[in-house]
Amino acid sequence: MKKLLTNSLAILCLLSATNSYASRDDRWPIATPESKGLTTEALDQASDGVKKVSLRYCFSVIKDGELIYDQNYFGGINNTYTAYSVTKTMTALLIGIAQTHGYLSVDDKISDWLSELPSGMNPDATIRGVMGQVSESNPLGSNFSYNSGAVIDSLGQVLSQATGMASEDYAQQQLLDRLDMQYTTWNSDSDGNIKVGLGVRSSCRDLARVGQLMLNQGVWEGQPLLDASFISNMTQPSYPYANSNYGYLTWLNQSNGEWHRPFKSGTDVMLKGAPTNVYFATGLFGQFIVVIPDLHIVITSMGTTLQLESLNTLQKIWNAIAPALDE
Repeated sequence: MKKLLTNSLAILCLLSATNSYASRDDRWPIATPESKGLTTEALDQASDGVKKVSLRYCFSVIKDGELIYDQNYFGGINNTYTAYSVTKTMTALLIGIAQTHGYLSVDDKISDWLSELPSGMNPDATIRGVMGQVSESNPLGSNFSYNSGAVIDSLGQVLSQATGMASEDYAQQQLLDRLDMQYTTWNSDSDGNIKVGLGVRSSCRDLARVGQLMLNQGVWEGQPLLDASFISNMTQPSYPYANSNYGYLTWLNQSNGEWHRPFKSGTDVMLKGAPTNVYFATGLFGQFIVVIPDLHIVITSMGTTLQLESLNTLQKIWNAIAPALDE
């Protein structure tokens, strides 16, 4: 029965993928692994390891802003798949852009913008608190409570109110279009408010652009899209006593206390064997953007690995690729 379910999911994802085939150098500058101090052979071995993790669809590696390796195990290079909670990290960037434009502040209360708060939200909850997943705690900021529903989706409504335009349009204009994410779509509600808990459908190559923007400290093709200080705050613990490895809707790999995920908790680093300044976005069943600042590398992978705690899937992927990065 499990095998039948796995095969059925794979077929479903293949049928629902956007079959858009493009040239090898489609929108990403191309370089060889060897020109960046790595080897094709080692990355081929890494890719073989990634592929062995069940139901992987794609794997891309960007170094110094150039695509040096990618494999698509199903379909074409721009096939798209649901990114699940990777959407949250993208929303944090959109909040940063709106703050840079002067529309809002992360210290604004949600009630400054919305007349009715989601059930369970602390009346004094701020945008920062929602991004830190502590907005349901009392006292505010004392407890991490991971949310993918109405509480987190309030950020899409706030963006609409603050910018004066539907947040689906703001997201398209200020993030997706600016990053040339041609194969990415973002679902919204009937009023045009983006879905934050999940809602993005994208490709490995497009998601890598999100990671590259973060690695570039908010700069894209020489133009600042958001303040570098926001990226710095986004990739540091926003409420360290509640969760030592969570920034603004972004997972961290620091070793300074207790951390919590939807299906797992721990201490020390979250991703074993990875540098402590690595940060990443994760989605249910295994969609990933991994940023490795020390190596100027962004790695993405998407799939439907039937493991609720996607950190376990990411650890397998990291174990497969880490030897190739030590060349």
